[in-house]
Amino acid sequence: MQFVYTAKSASGDVQTGHITAADVDAVKRALREQSLFLIDVRKKASASPLKALFGSRERGALSKRDLLSVTTQLAIMTRSGVDLASAFNSLSQQCSNASLRSVLGQVHRDVTGGKSISDAMHAQASVFGAAYVASVAAGEAAGKLPEVLRRLAQFQRTEIRVHATIRTLLAYPVLLTAVSSLVVIGLVTFVLPKFVDIFSQFDVALPMLTQVVVATSDVLRRHILIWLPIVIAAFIGLLVSRNVEAGRKHWDAAMLNLPILRDITRAFYIGRTFRLLGLMIESGVPLLEGLKLTRNSIRNMLYRQLFDDLEESILNGRGLANSLITAGFVPAVAAEMVLTAERTGTLGMVTELMGEHYEEEGEAKLRELATILEPLIIVAMGVVVATIVMAVMLPMFDIATMAK
Repeated sequence: MQFVYTAKSASGDVQTGHITAADVDAVKRALREQSLFLIDVRKKASASPLKALFGSRERGALSKRDLLSVTTQLAIMTRSGVDLASAFNSLSQQCSNASLRSVLGQVHRDVTGGKSISDAMHAQASVFGAAYVASVAAGEAAGKLPEVLRRLAQFQRTEIRVHATIRTLLAYPVLLTAVSSLVVIGLVTFVLPKFVDIFSQFDVALPMLTQVVVATSDVLRRHILIWLPIVIAAFIGLLVSRNVEAGRKHWDAAMLNLPILRDITRAFYIGRTFRLLGLMIESGVPLLEGLKLTRNSIRNMLYRQLFDDLEESILNGRGLANSLITAGFVPAVAAEMVLTAERTGTLGMVTELMGEHYEEEGEAKLRELATILEPLIIVAMGVVVATIVMAVMLPMFDIATMAK
């Protein structure tokens, strides 16, 4: 369940946020582990059907491109020797986005007021993201903030590129399917009945193919008020189910286990989670905290459960590899590499490199699928259109023969 909490840190700062836990006691335990003292907690209200259908971004959250722009400029400024207070002040003055300018200005005021950069950004965790803030805090403590910001910018740049690639590769097959389906529906429901009226004026027996197509057309036209609302309701129900816990489990399981999709989705999920975990470990974030933050950054419930198991394994001294091996949807090679990395003390570097590898592999497999889908859709729709054309032409040949 999702909870909204208000808590106070050891330094007295009050902050609010969202957390996923089984109950209120679990929320208290999770906050205590973060040295936060709970003030108030309530269950997050369920999304309305309209929001569940169209989705919604958390209020105040930055777009990925805005966050990338801020991170890149901060990395350049800190590498050039500009102190962070001045960097945030400069960014806030140059920013054209009013809400982002307000956030950057508040961080600048907090830093100049005596807070550390990590504390100032922690107050804006709902804007920057918990993983981002934790990485910056760890980088500040380790004295390698420019390098951490560079890594964060690279991570965000890759994430934007991957999302853009997915949208680009899927846009054409989806559009082709939609347009072709509309053309077929138009032929069956509007064009074909006109020819049926012509055929009825002649005393000629219709071929079996024509009879089947005409019968299908009649069913579609006469019962449109029945099947059309059912199709629309089913489509909306599928979309809404993605935001309901029970439905989400089935969606997430299908995404990771369907034969055609699983190689792609597994590569993307393991790529993103490993890259994020590796980035935080390399930045100096403790492993347990990195696991929690990575878990909270993903929506797939099977992967969230996996990271709960990984956290439990670390607490019990068993390491990460065993839980990865038994998960069932993590490549065996990845689990073996994690086992080797744990033994050699190179977990951060190895997971980050594996993340990059699997993201590239996911992109390559998605390109292959898109390359195969496009001709398949064209052939399938061509067969359907050819069937309709033959259903119209065959009786016309018979009529022409009779006329002679």
